[in-house]
Amino acid sequence: MIRAAIAAGLALGLAACATTPETAAPAHPEARSYAVTPDAMADVDAALARAAAADKRVLLVMGGNWCHDSRALAGWLETERFAALIAERYEVVYVDVGVPQTGEGRNLDIARRFGLAEMTGTPALLVLDSGGTALNLETAASWRNAASRSEDAIFDELAALAPAQVAAAPAGEAAATLVTVGGDAAGCRYALSPEGPWLAEVTDLPGLKASRRIELRSAPGAPWRCVAGGIYALQQSGAVVGFVSDPAG
Repeated sequence: MIRAAIAAGLALGLAACATTPETAAPAHPEARSYAVTPDAMADVDAALARAAAADKRVLLVMGGNWCHDSRALAGWLETERFAALIAERYEVVYVDVGVPQTGEGRNLDIARRFGLAEMTGTPALLVLDSGGTALNLETAASWRNAASRSEDAIFDELAALAPAQVAAAPAGEAAATLVTVGGDAAGCRYALSPEGPWLAEVTDLPGLKASRRIELRSAPGAPWRCVAGGIYALQQSGAVVGFVSDPAG
């Protein structure tokens, strides 16, 4: 009886994680991003504050480093392709929820705060607006199969949950300045025209300090790290930045 109960518990945990772990090397990146922090609720509140200040949404990822689906989702989010999307549209916060499948969960009050009454598997992913309203409650728990999802499927869903916002210029204000992003393995480069001239630092482009609305457009083959790096550098300088094309497209 005891052995049967243990086996049943293990099977439940694997099913809720939610797919059978790979015995060979996984076909997806992995990251152990679910650190135990002193005050996870405060971490979420800080992400909401940053999102409100930057007109972004919050990507609240609740999982555990023990779970291969949680590691897979975190792994994709740390790749260059996802970094550009996140830099433009999201503030990310990871919350370690322990093993709720076996009654050993923690920080579950965070899930309940945003309307997710039960954690039946890991990971769960909530997209919040800056006011703390969950925008995807109906699909939040479905991410427990993250390890079996394709890169494109994950990317497309996250992009749809935080649409790009390229606001029109207010009356009397100049239109946004367009910056072209290029680069290769040797480094990144940026220009005010697709033909150049190119500079290694986006903030060194002439005239950008006078233009507080900037749109980045990628040249064919531009690495995602260059797009993400350009967005981050411009945001740090105080600019409002939009990304209006896909290097892979």
